[in-house]
Amino acid sequence: MKKRLKIESLTLVGIRKNYIVQFHDGFNLISGHTSTGKTSILEMIDYALGAHNHKSYIEIGNSCSDVELIILIGHEKFKIRRELFNYKSPVVVEDWREDNQKFLFYNRYEIDAPSNPRSLSAFLIEKLGLANISISGQAFSFRDIFKYCYIKQTEIDNEDILGEKTWQKDFKRKATFEILFKIYDSALEEYKRTLENRKQEVHELALQITGIQNFLKTVDIVDSVACEELKKTIRQEISELKNQLVEIKKENGNMSSEAIALRRQIERYKAKLEDLAEKHRDQGQYIKKLQLLYNQYLSEIEKKELAIQGYLTFNQYEFVFCPNCLRPIARSENAEICCLCGSEKSDDSAETLILKNEISVLKRKANELLKYIDAEDRKYDTIVHDTHELSAALSEAEMELQHLSQGYLDPVMEQVEYINYEVGRKNRHLFELEKDSKMFQEVDRLNEILKEKEDSIHLLKANIKTLSENAVDKQELIKQLSEALFDILKAFKYPKLTSAYIDDKRYLPYVRDRKYDDIGSLAGVSLITIAYYLSLLTVGSSEKYFHPNLLIIDSPRKNLGAQSKNDDEEEFKDETIFNSTILYLYDFSERHKDEIQMIVVNNGYPEFLPHECIVAEFDADEQHGLPRGLIDDAPN
Repeated sequence: MKKRLKIESLTLVGIRKNYIVQFHDGFNLISGHTSTGKTSILEMIDYALGAHNHKSYIEIGNSCSDVELIILIGHEKFKIRRELFNYKSPVVVEDWREDNQKFLFYNRYEIDAPSNPRSLSAFLIEKLGLANISISGQAFSFRDIFKYCYIKQTEIDNEDILGEKTWQKDFKRKATFEILFKIYDSALEEYKRTLENRKQEVHELALQITGIQNFLKTVDIVDSVACEELKKTIRQEISELKNQLVEIKKENGNMSSEAIALRRQIERYKAKLEDLAEKHRDQGQYIKKLQLLYNQYLSEIEKKELAIQGYLTFNQYEFVFCPNCLRPIARSENAEICCLCGSEKSDDSAETLILKNEISVLKRKANELLKYIDAEDRKYDTIVHDTHELSAALSEAEMELQHLSQGYLDPVMEQVEYINYEVGRKNRHLFELEKDSKMFQEVDRLNEILKEKEDSIHLLKANIKTLSENAVDKQELIKQLSEALFDILKAFKYPKLTSAYIDDKRYLPYVRDRKYDDIGSLAGVSLITIAYYLSLLTVGSSEKYFHPNLLIIDSPRKNLGAQSKNDDEEEFKDETIFNSTILYLYDFSERHKDEIQMIVVNNGYPEFLPHECIVAEFDADEQHGLPRGLIDDAPN
């Protein structure tokens, strides 16, 4: 069964505030000046969906810690959270629970090869119904599919659309195309193998859930609701016992002013000791760093002294044999040439003098650093001394308080001890219940995953049935794609358009009977690239294919319209071409808005576009009430 991928929102979790972009069905436009954060929105979407890294944006680095992407895959909603600038950190995925009306933890995934079942790619590809397919031993990846959904700004006029000029990439590109359109010869067998693997995973997960449930039965708690009720009751009992303690202290609280003063003094001592402990730790670490630096100075001095010694020693000899391989060295009549390397000999004294000067500078720095380390050591000793004195004062004060309070506590000591014992016992019971509660939550989570895996089994069975009964006619498919490509380029007002088709061997576009990279115009390549991806979306959005029904385009205006500056591309400088391209993208998206989603980033837009399709707009000069960029509160 076909599953569509839809992006609902992107959030950059900020230090000062969050930066959110909401998306909708159909056409979504992001507009703004250069360096306002338009492309970074797309790159953050790409990063959240498993790209290995992202650009080191200064403003994002100074303002944000994580990226959160809410997506819909079919009827399921997930939130993907990934730490920025920490490319190897695991990705947290939460799923939307209708009964709770909120996202709850689903699983944690790694940014790893799709062959790793714990990878984000494996999770996404399974949700799309294409799990565990392999291509000549390589696991099929969500990233392979996503390449057909995202035209980057750097690739829109690239004469190597999907890496077809490198045979390894070309092989996987073609295989991905065949999987998307169900003409991959080995797909049926792969699905059958995957089905068996999924059945085994379901069996093992069911055993794990049964084991946890059997353990929970031993604690005489029926379900999570009963566990929560018992926790509530015990908390109430603990609260009542603590109130009894308060009342006892009120009734027997005639402590002397000396004891009250001592209690306050003890609290101050403890606070100071905590502060000294932190200073003690920080100072110790600082001294270690200084000592490491001093050792580096000594190491450098030793290296340079050895260099002087070696330089003087070697210059005393004229080598006949190589000291390394013991082969004869070619003799040179020129005494000024080194017999080993053939370089011109330099003045011994000059070289030695340079090294000695460097050693002198290093020694001076090392001596100054050593004095500084001594001073810091004395600070460290002072902290240790103050800590000892304060600890002694604290012990003395606590002993004195114990002496003063003895008469106060004795009359009610037994009652206080009993209540404290009961509070401790109930707290331990509450702690055990908290663990049991987490186990109930884990059972719920595992049951959710079990249901997902069972659903994936049904989906695999459906795909096997579809592949078995509805084999795709490859020639008919190529014909549909070629007709779509021609119609789209015609709507774009592509100049002198006579023919356009997709070949049935490598699945690449041809225009004017020439392969797209032989057009001789980067503007022409930009138009063909957009039309090619769009033709795949047009045909692939059908229920019988696996295209995710998503297309992201960064800067379609590149090389087109008024911005084109190359005289060789005069025929593409007509602003009408750019307007026609945008109009078609908008009309197509809105006609199919219940089926597809298109996100376009561009510097400006034609006036005919309705404002409601603009999901984000920036202005570097902050005109017309627009923010100056995605990070709109960064310091100037």
